[in-house]
Amino acid sequence: MSEDLEQVFVSLVKESWKQYNESIYNARVDDILVGAVIHSNVELGYSLIDLSSDGVYHYLRFEHLASRQRVIFELRNLSEDLITARVLGRRARVVIGYGCPVQNFGTLWQTLKAEFKSGFVDAAEPGVITCDADVSSGYIYAQVPLLFELDKYIGNNYQINYQLLQHHINATVHSLAKYLQGRLQA
Repeated sequence: MSEDLEQVFVSLVKESWKQYNESIYNARVDDILVGAVIHSNVELGYSLIDLSSDGVYHYLRFEHLASRQRVIFELRNLSEDLITARVLGRRARVVIGYGCPVQNFGTLWQTLKAEFKSGFVDAAEPGVITCDADVSSGYIYAQVPLLFELDKYIGNNYQINYQLLQHHINATVHSLAKYLQGRLQA
């Protein structure tokens, strides 16, 4: 009888550790993705020039120093709560942006800004490309919100699928660069 009770106790401790580790993993999965994004962009030749985070919302900015092209990456974990993560999966709202310095900054920015104000654009919807500017540096950005399933990029044992993450970021940046260059030449 005593041995049975000890086995029950051991199983309760094991299950408690399993649940505890799952909670820790879920709370940190967005931080893990931020690290993976940094690694992926550095591997693609970008330097991290800005990073801010409040623990839930993360903002990163990279620059390819030779070409002066920039990439921004914003992440907000939508599954902070473990129950939400279990039911819906681990998801994040991600905004990826591409920026470049421009010569006639004021004129170009006023034109782009007027175009977007005139439309009925809901910038919160996935796939809607919008433009923004950093007046102090003379950069114009094209950016797009997306929803990422974090489990596609991060496995249970913190294994990161860098190849897939790099491919998705690179494809988005390529498309945004093409879009922005087309808008700037119009």
